[in-house]
Amino acid sequence: MLKLFFFFIIALLSFYSFYYCPNDLEVTFHERIYNKANHSIKIAHITDLHTMGIRSVESKLLSALKIEQPDLIVITGDISTPNGEITGYQEVLSQIKAPLGVYFVNGNWEYWNPIKKMNSLLKENNIEYLNNKVAKINANLTLVGFDDIEGTPNLEIASDLNSTSLNIGLFHSPGFFKKIPSNIQLSLAGHSHGGQFKLPYIGALWTPEGTDKFNEGWFKKNKSELYVSRGVGTSILPIRFNCRPELVILNIKY
Repeated sequence: MLKLFFFFIIALLSFYSFYYCPNDLEVTFHERIYNKANHSIKIAHITDLHTMGIRSVESKLLSALKIEQPDLIVITGDISTPNGEITGYQEVLSQIKAPLGVYFVNGNWEYWNPIKKMNSLLKENNIEYLNNKVAKINANLTLVGFDDIEGTPNLEIASDLNSTSLNIGLFHSPGFFKKIPSNIQLSLAGHSHGGQFKLPYIGALWTPEGTDKFNEGWFKKNKSELYVSRGVGTSILPIRFNCRPELVILNIKY
C-alpha cells in the first residue's frame, strides 16, 4: 500500500512538472506611469519562446494576444530551441502581430543554436530585428534594443536618447540591467525562466548565468525599472514546478 502511495505521488508530480505547469500560461498585468502621462500604450512582452510550433502553451499565448489586443509586442530573445525547425518558428511567429509592430532582440540561444536565415524569418513575419538598434515609435516613445551578452551589446546606441521621451530597453539577460544608463526608464528582459523549478518558501534552486539577482518580477536601479518575465517555454529540462509560463501585459501612460 505504501509503495502504491509513493507511486501515485511520483506520477502526480511528474504530470504536474512535465505537462500541467509548463502549459499553464499566466497573463500578468502591470500599470506604469512615466513623464507627463499624456499618452497611453499597451505592450505585450514575450520572451523565451523556445518553440517547436503551436503546441498547448503556444496556443494559449496566441489566444491571449488576440484577447488583449496589444498596441505593440516585444520579444526579448530565445525563440530558438535545440530541436526546433524553421517551419515551427514560422508557424508561431506568423500569428504574432500588433498595430505598432513586433520587435525582437537576440537571446543566448540565438547564439548557441542559430536559426538559419534568421533575418528572412523575421522579415517574412513583419518582425523588426532590433539588435543594437533604436526604434522611434512616436515623438514620446522609443525602443532601445540590445544584443545578448553572448554577442556584442552596444550601449552607445543609448547615448543620444531624448530625455523627455519614454525610452524602453529590450535585452535578454537581466544581469545586463546593471549597465543600463539612467536615460532608459524601463527595461524588459527574460532568460531566467523564473528558475523553472521553485520550491515553496525557498524559491528557485538554480538560474542561468547572466540572471544575477534579477530572477523574476520588478527591480529598480535609481530612476530605472526592470521587469523580468518567467518566459513562455522551457530550457535544458522540459519542466516547470511552481513556476508558470508568463505573458506580460504592460499598460503604460507616458
